Amino acid sequence: MSHLKERKEPTCLNCQTNPLYGRFCHVCGQENLEPKETVWHLVQHFFNDITHFDGKFFSTVKYLLKRPGFLSAEYVKGRRATYLNPIRMYVFTSAIFFIILFSLRSSRKIVQINNTPDKDSAVVKQLPDLLKDQVRLEARLKKSDDEDARSNYKESLSHLSLVVGEIKKNYGDSSTRKFNKKEIQELLFRGYEDTLKAPMPPAVRANFLRDYAVAKDTGFRASFFGWNQGKYQDVAQYDSMQKALPDSLQDGWFKTICMRRLVTIDAEYRNDSRSYQEHWVENFLHSIPKIMFISLPFFAMILRLLYVRRKQWLYVEHGIFTIHVYCAVFLATLVLILLKELSNAVSWGWFHTVAGILIFLLVMYMQIYLYKAMRRFYQQRRAKTVFKYFLLCFLALIVNGILLLLFLLISAISV
Repeated sequence: MSHLKERKEPTCLNCQTNPLYGRFCHVCGQENLEPKETVWHLVQHFFNDITHFDGKFFSTVKYLLKRPGFLSAEYVKGRRATYLNPIRMYVFTSAIFFIILFSLRSSRKIVQINNTPDKDSAVVKQLPDLLKDQVRLEARLKKSDDEDARSNYKESLSHLSLVVGEIKKNYGDSSTRKFNKKEIQELLFRGYEDTLKAPMPPAVRANFLRDYAVAKDTGFRASFFGWNQGKYQDVAQYDSMQKALPDSLQDGWFKTICMRRLVTIDAEYRNDSRSYQEHWVENFLHSIPKIMFISLPFFAMILRLLYVRRKQWLYVEHGIFTIHVYCAVFLATLVLILLKELSNAVSWGWFHTVAGILIFLLVMYMQIYLYKAMRRFYQQRRAKTVFKYFLLCFLALIVNGILLLLFLLISAISV
């Protein structure tokens, strides 16, 4: 209730109802107060609304997480004023979840995580490891009767011998230096050059570098559905080459659309694959809220089919149950992410142990949450609930997988 002064006139300023009986209009519900407000009244109104929302939110969260399925049952029974509306609950929790997720995991960070450590810079071998590899390959060569396998073993042994020889020559027989993949390839290249009487010709050297991937290929070739764009410089060239083909050999309408987009992407990101990856990941990350929202009605429809014989449950009520489950997943996953980030930021060993235990318990709780919610809301026996729980998870996995693939494609094309 506001602290403003009540008006003496018994007429509602909002709907003009007259007379009024009491402080509130019995038609529209507006409070009959003086319309002029001070800055202090606005500040009071703001904090009253915030604390009212927070109080209802936290009491709703308590029941949501502590008693799975309880809020959905209360909503169906008509007990709704005490708890936060499910739609508002979903909007608020999903917004908070994705805001924190995107702030902690930007596209640049995710691409960096996927590419670090780089395969060519990761530590792989020391000299004793390479010597052990030689022994293992020699043993396999002796046991193998397959000519193709023996040929591969011999080639690998030859390469290893060159690498080991270069390490001993440059770093000594007892070297403990660690070599990454790229360094081993460079040692192999130098070993080959040492076996030649004359310097390796430039063309041969280029082929060697290409075959053994000593020089990293920074080029980019866009591809999906097995279609690779590697020969067209622009869309005009692709269209002209298609027109030159007979009708039976031309690409279909769908492949034509995809190939044109591939050619455009390839031309734009040919020398900057990292930028393409960042844009693609960013597009996909911002599609996750859409995937979750679109999957809501499908999840409710699966529940409707699983409980089709329970006529008292309408599709909308399955939807309310689904919204509450999704809200619980958002909140639990958010706590999981924050615990993980906090554990990575703190160097205390005991805290890592406590965080690990809490994360494990939270993951286990998330596994049984849906079952407990179904059991309380639908009031069926354990055996039936367990069967429908696994069937629901399986069908939901298929639906979410289809949506995931669809949005992955959309994200790749819309870069």
